[in-house]
Amino acid sequence: MKHRVVITGIGVASVSGFGKDAFFRNVWKGESHMTPLQGGIYGEEFQGQYGLLDAAELAAYEARYLTPQEKDYAPCCRLTLAAAVEAAEDAGLPETSADVSPLACGVSLGTTHGELHCLEQLLKEHPDLSMEEAMAAMPHGEIAAAIARRLHCSGDVLLHTDACASGNIAAAHAFQMIRSGRLKRVITGGVDLYSMISEGTFSILRALAKEKLRPFDRDRNGIILSEGAAVLVLEELETALARKAHIYGEIIGQGQSSDAYHMAAMDPEATGILAAMERAANDAHIARDAIDYICLHGTGTVTNDACEMKAVSEFFGEDASRISASSIKGTLGHALGAAAALELAACAITLDTGVVPPNCNVQNLDEHCTFRLVTQPEKLEPEVVLNSAYAFGGSNSCVLLKKWRGEAPA
Repeated sequence: MKHRVVITGIGVASVSGFGKDAFFRNVWKGESHMTPLQGGIYGEEFQGQYGLLDAAELAAYEARYLTPQEKDYAPCCRLTLAAAVEAAEDAGLPETSADVSPLACGVSLGTTHGELHCLEQLLKEHPDLSMEEAMAAMPHGEIAAAIARRLHCSGDVLLHTDACASGNIAAAHAFQMIRSGRLKRVITGGVDLYSMISEGTFSILRALAKEKLRPFDRDRNGIILSEGAAVLVLEELETALARKAHIYGEIIGQGQSSDAYHMAAMDPEATGILAAMERAANDAHIARDAIDYICLHGTGTVTNDACEMKAVSEFFGEDASRISASSIKGTLGHALGAAAALELAACAITLDTGVVPPNCNVQNLDEHCTFRLVTQPEKLEPEVVLNSAYAFGGSNSCVLLKKWRGEAPA
């Protein structure tokens, strides 16, 4: 028997605001705040911006949701835990839930580099550190384990590292665990904070934007990295209905693939992206024309957006012009391991409110864009939405969601 899986809670920390309501308000307005970075240590080509979380808002957010002991955790761990507690509160979950056994509750999170910034700081202070000491300075596993302790999740507790697709892959795994009956509730999401190594890597690759991040603009020239975290509560439908939880939407399918092409470059034929989209639709048992809206990966690089446009065009064929789509990275920046989780939260809010978020900063639409790019918030009331994530190493992940209309479980 396959169990239906619904979203009942959302917690968000982003450059566009802390908390679900601020996230909805500002992302849908297209408001973001990128921070100029001083130093120029990566040369004249470095674009000099990073989407850093507001320090005062971050401190207030963590003070609201964390215990005194938890405030000593490493930065990614603190941020994700705060978002998880917000999501649990939004879902109406008590600190100790009696409706579901702890063994039926799990955690599935994603990150690109986790607590790498802890290592960077330590190496600045102790450049002669041994490899063993260096590895001990990166408590990546605590990001998921701290949530398991706080929210009493004794089932599967996992941390996925699949670059920019990490958030989607974590959610897809959570979905599969609930659908199979293995678990009844899973806390899922993604996180990443500033890393000098990530900043330097993208600068060396000449992948950073010179001014603004412009997904699907003819003159796009790169990404702007950012910080953030998003956590969602996924539940078996029967469990959510039994406690009269608010349901944002239902996850109905997922699809994954690997380009097996290059460690950084995307396959120009976009066969892996197309395969992930096809597998998600097949997994959900829906026709392609059932999909109304796509939350695009849309990083604003020449290659990524070209590959994504090609895949969408081939997947939908002549029907592509009907599809509404947008990337919210023009507003949020690219939050790496948190990106797909933030976008999944946006998809859930879109289904709940009926309003699609805009693709910002487009001045000249790319002529190869065959779908309808949404550049202003629109009340489109989509029934089925696709969340897309594609990453370094060729990891491709798509998650399909459906509007919840209160129908009883079969």
